[in-house]
Amino acid sequence: MFSEKLMSILDKNRTFRPNQCKIPRKISPVSSALKFLPHGLRIAGLNRRTLFRKGLLMTQMKQLLLLGLGAGFLFAAAGCVAATDTGEGPPSVAVARSASLERSIVLLQMQAQAQDPSTRANCIEAFQSLQDPRVASVIEQGLHDIQPVVRFAAAMVSGKRQELKFKPVLEKMAASDDSDSVRVAATYALRRLGDATNMNFLAQTLVSPDASTRANTAFVLGLLGDPTAVPLLLSRRSETDSRVKFEISAALARLGDPAARRVITSLALSKYAEDQWNALVVCGDLPADVAGNPLLIGLKEPLAIQDGTREQSVRRQLLAARSLGKQGSTQGGKMCVTYLKDPAPSLRGLAALALGEMLYPSEERVLEPLLKDPDEGVQRAAAAAIVQVWARNEAKVGRK
Repeated sequence: MFSEKLMSILDKNRTFRPNQCKIPRKISPVSSALKFLPHGLRIAGLNRRTLFRKGLLMTQMKQLLLLGLGAGFLFAAAGCVAATDTGEGPPSVAVARSASLERSIVLLQMQAQAQDPSTRANCIEAFQSLQDPRVASVIEQGLHDIQPVVRFAAAMVSGKRQELKFKPVLEKMAASDDSDSVRVAATYALRRLGDATNMNFLAQTLVSPDASTRANTAFVLGLLGDPTAVPLLLSRRSETDSRVKFEISAALARLGDPAARRVITSLALSKYAEDQWNALVVCGDLPADVAGNPLLIGLKEPLAIQDGTREQSVRRQLLAARSLGKQGSTQGGKMCVTYLKDPAPSLRGLAALALGEMLYPSEERVLEPLLKDPDEGVQRAAAAAIVQVWARNEAKVGRK
């Protein structure tokens, strides 16, 4: 049974102020006694909604590397707002890793061998931030995978981690991989390693005949955070494919373009469910004074959604909570805890991923039961969330 104390702590005295550039993070001292996926996976032939139903760590394709992919994937983007500790919560200190983290790592290692390529990609993405020697072998395996979707994920994670040891493989992928989307991901990774040799290739792929390649290119340009890409993206304002058009707007929003930010925040309030989901994920990468209000509205009881269902509406709330978590706010945390027991596996998984952006290591116990969930996708999401809890804490300790 989930701790009622934790549920009360998650929302008590935690405030989100969308008109400020910093988000106060207030946590009751009681929490000290309580001692997953991004961004989206983008690859030709895989539909965002289809991948989501398969249990992608970060929700739809676009969330996977944000998953966060994703990001989550959980990508660093221009304008992200940092959390501010008030000193009232559990401090981020170096602590011994838990048995739950170990179980999560092993679970992800095992599922990285699964037959389903999206499962393998999920597991790789879950490791994008954790510093652990076992991660390298999972990524390396992904870089040589037979499926483009897995190679794409592995290349993106390599770039996020700035893994220099993989540079020779990435150079080969950028030059000659069979998939242009994988070449785009490898180009991103190399640029993150300081190698801009292949950047002109992105100008070519942004006008590719393949819509997925164009979408992935826009996605990568936004994640790189280089404002010199703005003119190139603006040159494609006549794009007709709706998916590519969204990714161009999202990239421009991440790069600070005011008009594009207005587009994204408007889509977060759309009457169409998928438009809301996609925009709410991007809002997690925007400044609080830009995206705060749409995210807070997203937490509320469902807006009118065309042909909406309960699951669609709750998904919107959980995505909003996760994006708020990335911005340092725990508003929505109590709601997420309640959905860890939801009958729908996709909602249990999303709730776990949202909490992965909010909890301290001392609070991870609320996620532990889901490591034994009957649904493997939920297990994966819980493991990814626990990994993210520890990766966030260790990164914060490293910055001190």
